[in-house]
Amino acid sequence: MIRKVLLLAMMLIGIRGEPQGPSYLPPSVSRPPGGAPGGTGHPDEWAGDPANYEFSYEVQDAVAGLDFGHRENRKDQEATGTYHVLLPDGRTQIVDYVADNAGYRPNVRYEGTATYPAPSPSAGTGGDDGYRY
Repeated sequence: MIRKVLLLAMMLIGIRGEPQGPSYLPPSVSRPPGGAPGGTGHPDEWAGDPANYEFSYEVQDAVAGLDFGHRENRKDQEATGTYHVLLPDGRTQIVDYVADNAGYRPNVRYEGTATYPAPSPSAGTGGDDGYRY
């Protein structure tokens, strides 16, 4: 009986000691197209192509009171864009930005006039003001 348990334990140790499935090794050392030898291995070096893209989206839902969007263009190491959002006070916040090797540089501006609801007659008397869930 002890021999069977010992044999079973040795088989399990042997099975568990062998690699299971594919092995995940670091990428083989290779030069990016036109690149210098001895790179850092960063995925950007593998691509060889500059990052050039553009995208945009807009969301407008009058029932829910939503109005926001984003537009961005990237050419090599510089991304420029703008995004906007309708704020609860009725103004629209607009951010124009440039992001490059010098960092992220936004220019924030607001359009419209902030408006707030008039206080109810029961304000300050423990009325039903404030958030409603």
